[in-house]
Amino acid sequence: MASSNRTLLQSSIVRKQIVAVTGLAMVGFLIAHLSGNFLIFAGPEAFNGYSKKLHDLGPILWVLRIGLIAALLGHVVLAIKLTGENHAARGGRYAVSNSRGDGGFCKKTMIYTGILILVFVALHLYDFTYRDKTGDPTIVEGVNGGLSLGLFGLVWNSFLQPWHSGLYILAMIILGFHLSHGIQSLFQSIGFFHDRYTPMVKKIGFALAILLAVGFISIPIYVNVVRTPHL
Repeated sequence: MASSNRTLLQSSIVRKQIVAVTGLAMVGFLIAHLSGNFLIFAGPEAFNGYSKKLHDLGPILWVLRIGLIAALLGHVVLAIKLTGENHAARGGRYAVSNSRGDGGFCKKTMIYTGILILVFVALHLYDFTYRDKTGDPTIVEGVNGGLSLGLFGLVWNSFLQPWHSGLYILAMIILGFHLSHGIQSLFQSIGFFHDRYTPMVKKIGFALAILLAVGFISIPIYVNVVRTPHL
């Protein structure tokens, strides 16, 4: 059984499909994550309430986290391996078969943007998942009588720091570049290629990439424009 699994993973087609499926799972996560993040516009009660509901899932939340981290790592590792194989096979049949719909700059930088996103995810988890949600970092000056605003306050204060907002916005721009080619590419990897519908899929993928990137970027911009949250 173990040897048959290794044989499957040695197939470039199977690895491409795993990269596609894990990528699709992460796109779904990004949509859900952005939907939750948008609650910051509704204030601390809504945003912290959403966070509490997630934490109340207990072990289920950790299973989901571990699954997403495993999918992300698997996605990056297999993508790097496939890229190495593609470079080694340049001029051969693999390079030719993979030449449909050249994605230009975004396609050529997929590995680099993917690695940068992985680094950002590690920093992002440290910033907002594993840090203490009480105390000074969660107290927004001049708001709520100096009392903690929990995760909302932590996120708000973090984005009030220019370097933090700048890094976050840069990471979301990189994410947009990655998704603009990645979304349409994953459909090709699972075998979907149609002269009529593929151009439509590419346009939808590009639009979704822009919407996700702009959606995430709108949050630190909003924080820095408003400065003081309305409770």
